[in-house]
Amino acid sequence: MELFSNRFFCPPADIKYHGLKNQGATCYLNSVLQVLFMTKDFREAVERYTCGNPDTARMDSHLKDLFDDLKERTAYTYNIKKRLGISRVGEQRDAAEYFEKIVTHTSREASQVFEGVLTHKYTCTGCGTEINTDGPFWSLPLVLVDSDSEGFSVMDGIDRFLRASDICGDEQLYCDQCDAKTDANVRYVIKHHPEVLTLLLKRFKFDDHRMEHVKINCSVEVPYTLQIPESQTYDLYAFVDHFGDLRGGHYTATIKSQEDERWYNFNDTTVTPLRYPPFQVHDNKKRSQSAYLLFYRKKKMHAADASTQDVQVVERPHSLKLNDASSPKSQKHSNKKTCSSQWESGLRFLDRTVRHRYFVPFVMFVFFFTVVYCS
Repeated sequence: MELFSNRFFCPPADIKYHGLKNQGATCYLNSVLQVLFMTKDFREAVERYTCGNPDTARMDSHLKDLFDDLKERTAYTYNIKKRLGISRVGEQRDAAEYFEKIVTHTSREASQVFEGVLTHKYTCTGCGTEINTDGPFWSLPLVLVDSDSEGFSVMDGIDRFLRASDICGDEQLYCDQCDAKTDANVRYVIKHHPEVLTLLLKRFKFDDHRMEHVKINCSVEVPYTLQIPESQTYDLYAFVDHFGDLRGGHYTATIKSQEDERWYNFNDTTVTPLRYPPFQVHDNKKRSQSAYLLFYRKKKMHAADASTQDVQVVERPHSLKLNDASSPKSQKHSNKKTCSSQWESGLRFLDRTVRHRYFVPFVMFVFFFTVVYCS
């Protein structure tokens, strides 16, 4: 339990958020609700939808009531529990399952914060026919293979999930074009990147020897920033831990506030700010043996970055290109006649260039151009 150490926590006086009452073993529900509350885009979408909208078929109104309480005091989850059909509060359940249940039962605007689109690409190796099927996803499941190894990382899991695989033998699929079962190549492609990318570390599996489900407690390298295909960058802002085993475990959430950029640990009614960034460091790598759900927010492009990209695609106006079809003497006379129009074109180009932070280099260029070609 790497986070439960006094050296990680700040004094109680720094607390600015509120916890949730545990109704028995509902820590799984409390943890994901705190993540949703601290996800500003989702919280604001819920508030917008419920403003003047009496729709009770979705969970937005229940969530808004809970969020309003959390802004003021320690809150209860009775209405949420009832809406989700949770009757046995003493039975521990899967936080990932209830995260998806909540998100998929909210309004379209709210659920879109976490929703991405995966394209399942199937290619027949016999005739080359490709079939693409799109489907939504709210989390990417990452299988923790080689659980005894210290080398597993989140990036390994993402690469493995998106890697192409061959289907052959008894697993062949039917191809309409070939009118037979054939070998195929299959892979996933992220067609739409969600605003918040949720990763599920599959720590629970069925053990064929013990004939029961067991937990995988392997250490996983968790990056604060990750880049996935299509050069999309995400920053870690929350994660849900699971401590213990299937018989007697406990969930907590650790979240980075968008208000003060500090990390907070949410353990039912107890909310504690962290002194240091989370995760233990082994060999200069941040690792966790308990992280179960990881939440990454899409990195926004700053204005400076956007303007730099704009400059790279701007082409030099044709009117500023030198006429290389004439001799040096005729070129000089031609430049004198066209100097005025070229100067005006240069000024128009200057107006665009100033906004892209290239004012000084451009002025030097215009000065050189005027002296050499307009004299």
